[in-house]
Amino acid sequence: QDKIDDEPFWMVGEYWGQGTDRSALYDKGFDALINFDFQQRLLDGNGLDLIYRDYAKSLAGKPGYNVLSYLSSHDTQLYPREKLRDAATALMLAPGGVQIFYGDEIARKPGPATGGDPQQATRSDMNWGSVDTALLEHWRKLGQFRLHHVALARGVHAKLSGSPYVFSRVDAGSGDRVVAAVGAKGEVMIPVGDAFAEGASVVDAYTGREAVVTAGKVKVNAEGVVLIEAKR
Repeated sequence: QDKIDDEPFWMVGEYWGQGTDRSALYDKGFDALINFDFQQRLLDGNGLDLIYRDYAKSLAGKPGYNVLSYLSSHDTQLYPREKLRDAATALMLAPGGVQIFYGDEIARKPGPATGGDPQQATRSDMNWGSVDTALLEHWRKLGQFRLHHVALARGVHAKLSGSPYVFSRVDAGSGDRVVAAVGAKGEVMIPVGDAFAEGASVVDAYTGREAVVTAGKVKVNAEGVVLIEAKR
């Protein structure tokens, strides 16, 4: 990690087919490499916990070694537009670094393409006149949560529940810790495992509602995604 004008920066590289495993490229000056694994595994329907466990196994506690995952790419395809909300959740809660391809945050549609270059469809004009505002707000909430919690990127991952899917991430280096639930709707009890102590005051960052840990769980009124953090 070097600095320009006292601001840290990372050298990110692209090597076709690179996944989350550490390769020799990291020994040649790269701090992170684009991860070509995430999009296809998500499209194939691999369970989120399997993806997250694999990624955290490679990346947890390793701030000098990282990847950059994506949903859409000009080299592959746009992620299905009708599935962007769930895909946004999956990406923004993933271990490692993430990148948002332009238009995924507002449901930009694919453009025209020739038979010889189908990827040209991924490079359409930005849809400023037809912004999906609900989708954009979803991305913003997830993005703000990710901004505040390094544990998402490099914390130790633990599954806490299967339905709804609940996990914790705890970063030993910084002490940062979070619990997230995917697919939770209405009034539900969310387990927090060892991430938060009994009696701790927490907040669902997705809704802004507060709760207290009781018997290892918090009661929330969920809106599809729950993002638990310590009350600040």
